Amino acid sequence: MRLIKGLIMVIGIIGILVTGTLLIGYYLYSLSPPIQSKMIPILPSPDAAQSFDQKINSAKDEIDAAVNAGQTKEITLTITDKEVNSKLIEIRAAGELPARDASINFGNDQFLAYAVVDTPGINAKTAMIGQVEIVNGYPKIVIEDFNLGKLPLPESADRRVEQLLNVLVRLQLGDMPLEITDIQINNHELTVTGTTKTGK
Repeated sequence: MRLIKGLIMVIGIIGILVTGTLLIGYYLYSLSPPIQSKMIPILPSPDAAQSFDQKINSAKDEIDAAVNAGQTKEITLTITDKEVNSKLIEIRAAGELPARDASINFGNDQFLAYAVVDTPGINAKTAMIGQVEIVNGYPKIVIEDFNLGKLPLPESADRRVEQLLNVLVRLQLGDMPLEITDIQINNHELTVTGTTKTGK
């Protein structure tokens, strides 16, 4: 009888500890990530979103013209974080972004990003700091730090997020006839330079 009582007490204590841990984890998960406090708020505007579209369309037209003419041409595209954030708000308003909130900063050689993603129960508040490198003509995102609320995460979480982002980047740029040669992040601007592929 004592053995059974002892087992029940141990099971009860474990249950209390697990419940407490889950509640603490749930609370930390709901908090704003530390990286968010490092970000500079950017006031979006319709003009900046329109400027983003114009720059992207102009770069696409320039790439297509060079490819159709069989020319190897250097293309440079510079966008600001104001333009990106304004476009994100426009996309979110159209219901095409699976996030309640999203913003990005272009700092010195690195970017900071924040997003509130709709999840069951409570929204996931995520943030990251990263850099972009060039590997075999493609941009490669390198995550320096990743936050999920204020939950303590293992370093492996950074690598998993990094792998997922790079898969998405590859899918988006897979068919683009442009070899990326340089990416610079500085003073609220992202500058991408590439050379058109002629197919020869």
